[in-house]
Amino acid sequence: MSSLQINEELLQDSDYFTDANRLAEASDYFGFAHRRIILGDGALDLLGDECERLGTDRVFLVRDAGLIALEEPVRQALGAAGKTLVGVYGKVMPNPTVESVTDLAGHIKNADCQAVIALGGGSTIDSAKAACCLATCGGVLPDYFGFDLFDRAAHWPVIAVPTTSGTGAEASRVAVIADTGGKQAIYSDHLTPGVALVDPQLTRSLPAALTAISGLDALGHALECTASKKSNLLGDAVARMALASGCSHLERAIDKGEHDPEARYHMARCALLSGLLLSPINTGAGHALGYGIEKLSAAAGRPVPHGAAVSLVLPGVMRHNAPVAADKYYYTAEVAGLKLAGLSREAGVEMAVVWLDNLRRQHTSFASLRASGLDEKDIPAMAGIALSIRRLMDPNPIELTGEDAERIYRAVLD
Repeated sequence: MSSLQINEELLQDSDYFTDANRLAEASDYFGFAHRRIILGDGALDLLGDECERLGTDRVFLVRDAGLIALEEPVRQALGAAGKTLVGVYGKVMPNPTVESVTDLAGHIKNADCQAVIALGGGSTIDSAKAACCLATCGGVLPDYFGFDLFDRAAHWPVIAVPTTSGTGAEASRVAVIADTGGKQAIYSDHLTPGVALVDPQLTRSLPAALTAISGLDALGHALECTASKKSNLLGDAVARMALASGCSHLERAIDKGEHDPEARYHMARCALLSGLLLSPINTGAGHALGYGIEKLSAAAGRPVPHGAAVSLVLPGVMRHNAPVAADKYYYTAEVAGLKLAGLSREAGVEMAVVWLDNLRRQHTSFASLRASGLDEKDIPAMAGIALSIRRLMDPNPIELTGEDAERIYRAVLD
């Protein structure tokens, strides 16, 4: 559990990747030649070595406002390698906005640094990724909403150090930024961090509610990627690895927190592997419907966190997709440890759906739409938002109509 795994080594415990040709295909698929991902307890200790490998002596730290305590291990790792921390930006906001990323880009340009460390959750890592590219390419951030619009790599490589196990931002070519129209996505290979140091020890003090919400986000990524029209045998093998780690360890991580390092390791692994899939495959209707919840709840002043929003609707999306994705959802039930003996494939899928729904109800305060501050009158607007996000709706394995969307929302109204 504690040994470090680097790039292709992350995949070697899967039977699918015992074939050398498949492992080489995965290396190309995930672009391992152009980045370095290290998973395991103590990964942060390699920060100085990775700076040296990048030819970097002066670094700038971007961190969550609440992570002052974790700044010290970063300073120690840099100091031991003779590297200089030239500045710290601690004003990252949850759900980064155009304005907040633009502010960060200005600080990076003025920092006289050679690389940027992003220490925190998905908001911090996405902010750093987008800000480095914006500071390099110029213009305004909305110019880059969409696919592959940054025309060159950032001047500053990003070293991502996640402190939650959810978004997988440390491994993806995606950054999600909010503007007046809601959450927008930027896709670009230039956003992919040059280094990801995934050290599960940094997540051990995460509170139970945040462990649950971030863990549900990671499971949502794996479930949507495995069911997607864009999935393939390679992607499905990685999604199954993520599900095997996450489904069997999320409740342990929630209940035991810092006292169960094995559970923390597997949740970090689940989030990382799921994050790898976001670039070549991406998510589906569950995330689109979740964005509808996020936008309206934020407008009402009671924002629902991303992982909770997606997990509210994902059970309904799974039922909708079951005619073509039953084998994948049944596998979820298996690795969650549910008792499937004598049950039909359909009954097993339903057990997986109920298990996921119960995880959210039992371990978060977002049991239903009403509990999240939303009502039946909000459903048409949420459905309209979801259906407009074609980049997520189109890869869903079964077309989902406005009527389907409203039905899924109503199923979790109470």
